[in-house]
Amino acid sequence: MTTAATGAPPSRLTSPAHPKFSDNGRRARYGAAYFSSLCAHAGATFTETRVDEDIEAIDATLGFQRTIVRVQIKCTSKFVVGNGQMTLQLEDHWVESWEASDTPVFVVVVKVPKNVDQWVEHDAVFTRHHTVAFGKRFPRGVAAKSLTFSVADKLTSETLYEWRDLVYDILDGKTT
Repeated sequence: MTTAATGAPPSRLTSPAHPKFSDNGRRARYGAAYFSSLCAHAGATFTETRVDEDIEAIDATLGFQRTIVRVQIKCTSKFVVGNGQMTLQLEDHWVESWEASDTPVFVVVVKVPKNVDQWVEHDAVFTRHHTVAFGKRFPRGVAAKSLTFSVADKLTSETLYEWRDLVYDILDGKTT
């Protein structure tokens, strides 16, 4: 069987390899794995919260030499990248948990194409992720109901150094 447009066989990625793995579950796993790859690239530790222990709306900790920070990761295909901004609605229990955190909380949104088979492209030389991520520190004390991300919040491996420096400045009393 081939597709009419390309003559190539249809991608098996349109359905999960395990039939009980939902597309939403695939997005959650991919989002965490993508963020983990940025951490590995930057040389920061990434420790994922164990399954069913996400009671504080924290998916992972990001470790630097002097401290850790908490990270909530959302993966979506709903937002259009390039039109200025995207807004993530926050749930009250997330905000309550993040407000109570003794270390900064960063929120990461990983954006993937709607069709799962378009997330990753493999060719002879490279593997390309058709993915972009945005991240920012949760603003404590603001009673936030949403977080708005823009191009300025694009997350790269380099961003993790900025987060580290910010957290060290907090530890050293240079900023709050």
